[in-house]
Amino acid sequence: MAILGLMGAMNVGKTAVLQMFVDYVEKAKIGKIKGGVECHIEKKDFKGESAIEVEDGDGFTKTITPNKVVFVEDKTSTSHTLFAPGGDRDRAVIRMGIITISRIARQIVGLFALDQPLDEQFKLYDLIRYMPKTIHVCLNKYDLMEGTDAEKEQQISSVKEQINKYYQKRRITVKEYFQTCAIDKAGFEDYNDNTARMILDLVLNRV
Repeated sequence: MAILGLMGAMNVGKTAVLQMFVDYVEKAKIGKIKGGVECHIEKKDFKGESAIEVEDGDGFTKTITPNKVVFVEDKTSTSHTLFAPGGDRDRAVIRMGIITISRIARQIVGLFALDQPLDEQFKLYDLIRYMPKTIHVCLNKYDLMEGTDAEKEQQISSVKEQINKYYQKRRITVKEYFQTCAIDKAGFEDYNDNTARMILDLVLNRV
């Protein structure tokens, strides 16, 4: 049984990652992707979500209490738990959720949005006193990157370098990077698949 914690600043896509994984499972898509495993959702709890409206936009959600998904592998009946606490470090109840999940999760995935400055995103991790020696990193919102494919690869290399440098200061090693798009968007199907496959790779210890 794996316990996976998805950490990240506000609006990096933690809830979207969980919801996309649930969608893949409930629509029987999870077994059809490369490396897919048939499974089913045993429990999902998104009650901690609060919708935030913005002018001239679609708005977004703020996670108050950690979201939780429990899924079970059909073949082995092994269950796995996914947690995603909020990213608003200024609210005490959210900070408590971040700290709690960082302690109970056996694996941590650090989510970073490719369309936001890294310095602001690093501040969330400054709150987490206890971190495992190794973590995995998800670079989300690939669909919002601009430029040619070559320019995007160059940007991603720079992002990885900055993230590695940040964690090295805390003696933490980034074991694996994943590039994802956690919303259903035409032209980014491979990155949608990456979102679901990332969860499977981690809970099944394939990376």
